[in-house]
Amino acid sequence: MDPITIGLAFSAAQMAVGQIKQAIALGKDINGIIGFVGKFFQSADAVHIASIKAKHSSLGKSDVELGQQALVFAMHSNQLREDERALKDMIIWQLGKPEIWEDMVNERTRLLKEKREAETAVEKANHEHKEKMARLGLIAIYVMSFGVCFVAFGMLGVQAYSILQEQKQYEIKQAIHAKVKAQQQFERELQQKKELDAYTKPNN
Repeated sequence: MDPITIGLAFSAAQMAVGQIKQAIALGKDINGIIGFVGKFFQSADAVHIASIKAKHSSLGKSDVELGQQALVFAMHSNQLREDERALKDMIIWQLGKPEIWEDMVNERTRLLKEKREAETAVEKANHEHKEKMARLGLIAIYVMSFGVCFVAFGMLGVQAYSILQEQKQYEIKQAIHAKVKAQQQFERELQQKKELDAYTKPNN
């Protein structure tokens, strides 16, 4: 909540107090001010919550800004506490309804507790969800890495198989070539022997 919005919430709380005082002065009973009372507490709670959140968002602010912020929140909180005490006195002593004030405070405390518990539960659920997504992301990275390695090994295996097949084909070709050469050599030697026999035969 920005400073302008906080200022508006504080002004709304002050206005509600003024409306309560005016209504009581005009002779209104508890039913005639209950709406203004609700408006006061709603606005006061907004200021208090903003004050708490501001304490956890001091990064980026100068010392002067933090000092001004602390002073404003302190003044607002002090005034709202005084307004709440004045409101309590009006309801108990001027309207004669101490039980209404007690019941209202108890109910407000219960509602605030339930709200905080619900907010805590939501924050916990969001945190657990983020952790779960982080774990799933890590698992996905592992799976992808394994898949990449598996594909890489597969490609290496295919490449190695191709090399072995090429080597085998080369050796077969070499063997065939050697066999052909040996056959040709044999045929040449045979031919030479025949020619030699033919040449030497008439002389016998």
